[in-house]
Amino acid sequence: MTSTIDSSNDPKWRRLPEERPHQILLAAIEVFGEHGIAGAKLEDIATRAGVSKGTIYLYFDSKEELFREVVRKLIVPRIAEVERALDEGAPTAQLERYLRVQWAHFDRPGTAGWIRVVLTELHKYPDLAEFYYTEVIAASNHRLGDVLRRGMETGEFRRMDPLATVSIIKAIALMHVIWSQTPLPTSASGTYARGASLDAIIDFVVHALRPDTGARSEPR
Repeated sequence: MTSTIDSSNDPKWRRLPEERPHQILLAAIEVFGEHGIAGAKLEDIATRAGVSKGTIYLYFDSKEELFREVVRKLIVPRIAEVERALDEGAPTAQLERYLRVQWAHFDRPGTAGWIRVVLTELHKYPDLAEFYYTEVIAASNHRLGDVLRRGMETGEFRRMDPLATVSIIKAIALMHVIWSQTPLPTSASGTYARGASLDAIIDFVVHALRPDTGARSEPR
């Protein structure tokens, strides 16, 4: 006769009740990142969290509400930490700190999966997409845009459209995360250290924003 694993011996099952919602959220962000919103199953989230499916419903009414709570409790605090890098210093220094703190969050395992969900699937859920834009994207764009505007005022940065530039900066970082966490052929992998990648991104962005002090040559 085959024996079954006694899940009650798993430390997850012995967590205090007040710890369960957070553990469910941690499991949910992983499952959403791996399977997307449509493919994520509450059964899988419950198994990974070490609780029953019924326990999830004690705290969250639906999968969509669980997604919202992942954003509120896990994503928004991370964004707030990134934005604190913008609190003081010259615009160039603020921008560099922003990119480094942001990268520290992006460099976590599974982040690429979450980014793919936001970029490729979230638009299929208009209510969730609007919620995510309001809670995560809009405020962050405004704060970083303010840094770019101040940099233009002080002469550190060239004249530009701040919001368009914010989108470009974020796109560079986000797509590099996806690219760097995508399995590559052995011959193409491991050729560039992740720390060096971040330094290259910062160097590229900062130099792209600096004023053009050289004389422009007239086309022939």
